[in-house]
Amino acid sequence: MPKIDEWAKERYNKIVNPFFNRRNIMRKIVCMLLTAMMLVSLCVPALAEKMEPGMPLQECHKVTSVKKDTTQKNKSVIRLWTLDTYDDSVDAELAALTQEYVDRLGPTLQKAANTTSKNSRLEVEVRYSRTGLTWMSFLVQARTTYHRQLIGQEITSRTYDMTSGERIYLTDIFEADGEGWSILRNAVEAKVREYFPEEQPDETVLAALLTDEGLRNLDFTLHGMSMVIHIPAGSLYAGKNTLIEVPLYYPDIRPHMAMKAVMETDNLSYYKTVALTFDDGPNRTNTTVMLNNLLEMGTRATFFVLGNRIKDNADLVQREHDEGHAVASHNYAHGDVSKMSGTAIRSQKTKFDAACLPVLGISARFARVPYGLYPQMIKAKGGMPLIQWSVDTYDWREERSNATILKNVKKQFTDGDIVLMHDIKDRTPKLAKALIEWLQEEGYMILTIDELFAKDGVVLQEDVVYFRCEDGVTTIKQR
Repeated sequence: MPKIDEWAKERYNKIVNPFFNRRNIMRKIVCMLLTAMMLVSLCVPALAEKMEPGMPLQECHKVTSVKKDTTQKNKSVIRLWTLDTYDDSVDAELAALTQEYVDRLGPTLQKAANTTSKNSRLEVEVRYSRTGLTWMSFLVQARTTYHRQLIGQEITSRTYDMTSGERIYLTDIFEADGEGWSILRNAVEAKVREYFPEEQPDETVLAALLTDEGLRNLDFTLHGMSMVIHIPAGSLYAGKNTLIEVPLYYPDIRPHMAMKAVMETDNLSYYKTVALTFDDGPNRTNTTVMLNNLLEMGTRATFFVLGNRIKDNADLVQREHDEGHAVASHNYAHGDVSKMSGTAIRSQKTKFDAACLPVLGISARFARVPYGLYPQMIKAKGGMPLIQWSVDTYDWREERSNATILKNVKKQFTDGDIVLMHDIKDRTPKLAKALIEWLQEEGYMILTIDELFAKDGVVLQEDVVYFRCEDGVTTIKQR
């Protein structure tokens, strides 16, 4: 296999004369036709009304993601993720970005010990996401860990129209003199100050971020129902190496978007929606495999984490957060709340936050009660919105094969469902990957829990239970 820089040059040269790249030309024609159909439907109301969401994964949205590990002489490891997308010029630019991180940061890795817990690693990932029919976002992340502690992180984002290879900037999202920039400025400042509540951000750096130029140059990615701003926490809070994630949900900013951005974020017109959730983790082996699979599939999920597992798995919880997943509470311990006093139930939130805040710098926004015992949690006023589920995979039942589980759950899906799985189970990473492939081809856009409710303007309330979100309906689904 050629070196990455040689490979990038070779693939870039393939598109200098696109006439000879027949595969690329045919794929572009397909996507251009789909885009034309989209534009026609938007311009002809009668046709738009007949369209039902549920479009399968677009050809220009398909990605192959591969990881490769290289062990250096000092036993440190470099993991490099590479992508093969619809557009070769996009591949070349992403390859150049990832290789720059490898070349610059690889030689700085400290010596590793023989045990896996005493590791020294550089992980150069390319997180990707889709929106609309032609746009895609990519976040290149260079994460350095030593003895499983995150000691450094750098990022670079890109967004493209995959039918042309044209890069999309924030100035293509918001109208030049529109209110969108004020909304962005306020959201960034509020979220920065929400992180690490016991500390103060560097006010000089924050002020620079909030200038017109600073806002235009922010790293961002587009997802199923949100635009997310990514800021390395270390630039504002000394010694902090996670990411500050600033979500802006499409319903809140769509009135201030440019027309093309409006079309490319109107995902409810094209896709059905679903949220994947995972309970009981993190688990050193299975959660790691799950995160790798989600990264490979370009999918964000929601992890309901046990607070008493955070300390020994802090790097995994940080990775969940930094790779764009929602990290939520599954209480501090997996206890039966029906056997707890009201005081003990209410302490679950306090204890969870005490474990989570030092690791992520931010508290969980919602919770799921172990065993789904939400009535007791509500009665005790546990203080969190409570998320149940509408599709149960029963992945904990060892006697069922993955094939049987998939056959059963495929019959249950409707728009707005919440799926229950467990990332501590050996079978679940493979099961989830197969389910994601099926959902994408069935026309589902996979969202985080935050996005699922934001799409319909549902504001999650403390001590209220939610089972799904279909056109604002959140009650238990009738079979």
